[in-house]
This record gives sequence, C-alpha cells and structure tokens, in this order.
Amino acid sequence: MTVNGLPLHPLVIHATVIALLALAILSVAYLRPRWQSALRWPLAVLAVVSAVLVWFTGATGDSLKHDRFATATGVLAQRIQHHEDLAGKLAFATYVLAGVVVVMTVLRGRLPGWLTWIGSALLVIGAVAVGVLCVLTGDAGARAAWGQ
Repeated sequence: MTVNGLPLHPLVIHATVIALLALAILSVAYLRPRWQSALRWPLAVLAVVSAVLVWFTGATGDSLKHDRFATATGVLAQRIQHHEDLAGKLAFATYVLAGVVVVMTVLRGRLPGWLTWIGSALLVIGAVAVGVLCVLTGDAGARAAWGQ
C-alpha cells in the first residue's frame, strides 16, 4: 500500500503511536472518579479508533514487508521479524485494553464492585503494556529500517 509512491506504513505509524499513547494515559486517568464523566465517551471512541489503527498499521506493515522486504535475509530479516513479533504483542495488548476500556466506560456504574476492581487493575496493566510495547515496537522498527 502506497500514497504517491511512498509506503503507507511509515505514514500511518505516527497516528497509531499518538493514539496508543493517548489511550494508555487516558485509561489510567479514567480511574480518577472526578474525571470519569468527562473521559467516558472520548475514551471509548479512542479505544475503538486505536484498535482499528493498530490493525491498519499491521496490514500496511505486512504490505511493506511483501513489497520491499520479501527477500530480506540475515540481520535485516532478523530485525524485521523481531519488529513483527513485538507488533503482534502490541496488537494483542491494544485489543485487550480497548475491550476493557469499552466495557468499563459503556457499563460504568452498572458493574459489581469486584468486577470494577478487576477492570481497573486491567486498565493499569494494559496501559503499561501498551505504552512499553509501543516504544519497543517502534524502536525495533526503526532499527530494522535504519540498520542500527
């Protein structure tokens, strides 16, 4: 997938990274009761948008790999594979976090206390996982692209 001959993957990454880091930060901020009303629907929408962006970024990455790096060998192939492995973990963490966010925001106030507590813990764990994996995946991709 390209836009004016440029691979779409490096262009889409920027929106995805911003969305994921905002999702991680706002997921934790949502735990503050005072902010829940204001963050409820924007956070739910951001969760869905983030999940779609992660899927789209993966699809453009697969396209880029197929178009430009299908015959890569050696260190480059290893770096691409490492980036791809981390991206798979990031996608999984994003989908889980997005699911928890949607449940916590849509069913706000209607969940039993113990389930709210578990959901809150999952928000924190998911936010940390998404933030860390976002940085690691981006670093691995940059190392693959720039050879360092």
